[in-house]
Amino acid sequence: MKIHTNLLLAVILLFLNGFLKAQKPVSDTLAYAKKFETNKEKYIGRPFSLLLKDMTQLQFKKAKSEIKEDDNNTLPSTLFKFSDKDINSANEVTFVIKWKPNDASTTQIEFFQEEHNYGFTVSERNFFEKKIIKDIVVYK
Repeated sequence: MKIHTNLLLAVILLFLNGFLKAQKPVSDTLAYAKKFETNKEKYIGRPFSLLLKDMTQLQFKKAKSEIKEDDNNTLPSTLFKFSDKDINSANEVTFVIKWKPNDASTTQIEFFQEEHNYGFTVSERNFFEKKIIKDIVVYK
């Protein structure tokens, strides 16, 4: 009987531990995104991977990069959306990252955008994670 009681107690504690650690869903996407814009000094000059690591409650679903012919800055910025709607949908929270200039090729990201219909997949994540953030702007 003592084993059953201990087992039941252990199961209850594990359940409560998981319940207490569970992330609450984001009810206001704009407010969530604005927190990162407000604290952008933490991310400016740092790799994008730090921002992604801190975004524990809501992740990007879509990404569209601005691609230029400028040899010094081929990828000035990327806009990210938290919704699966069309990337050009109006009235959606838009998270814009301006990148530190570099001369890296954009061929890979151009291919991913076409192939994944602007979805922010693991491939896109891997492409961006080492890029250095220059600025963050959030709007709706």
